[in-house]
Amino acid sequence: MRALLVALCLLIASAAPARADTEPPRRDPARSLSPAVAALLWGVAQLIPSPALITGSEGYGGGMRWQLTLLTYAFGLQSHRFRSIWVPPVARHAGALELYLSPAWLCCAPDDRTSWMLHAGGRVYMPLEGRGENFAASLGASYYRASPHHGAAFELAVYMLSSLVGVSVTVAPWLTAREVSTALTLRYY
Repeated sequence: MRALLVALCLLIASAAPARADTEPPRRDPARSLSPAVAALLWGVAQLIPSPALITGSEGYGGGMRWQLTLLTYAFGLQSHRFRSIWVPPVARHAGALELYLSPAWLCCAPDDRTSWMLHAGGRVYMPLEGRGENFAASLGASYYRASPHHGAAFELAVYMLSSLVGVSVTVAPWLTAREVSTALTLRYY
């Protein structure tokens, strides 16, 4: 009799998980967003600029920068290596090559020229701790256009807190009065 009870208990225990696996997972409707709403919220978040501190031959100033990722090749991942526009943090900071556009408003343009400029360039991202979730770095180069000036710029950045926060230093040696910009890089995913 005892063997029959043990066999019955084992049969019931092995059957219970099988039924749970065949049921479809339940979704909490309060926690899910439609893809259109999620894309809209993400797009609005991208309009929030990253603040910048400008140092140059004529003193200090402020500025704002945005970024649009044109193409990323994530060599630190096994699948979905090519991405565009929306790039999750792990795809970028596990190791990646990136092409980007970065409009910026950097104050203190000499001779009443425009303070607006556009960088177009590339970066390589490298994980420094783990897969880059806690600490990552990037090294990049870009071509900038700030009417009537244009030239090359070079960038070094470090990122932390799942790459939501970073500090980037951009050096544009031929950009009068705005040779160095240090930006607090904020990314919203």
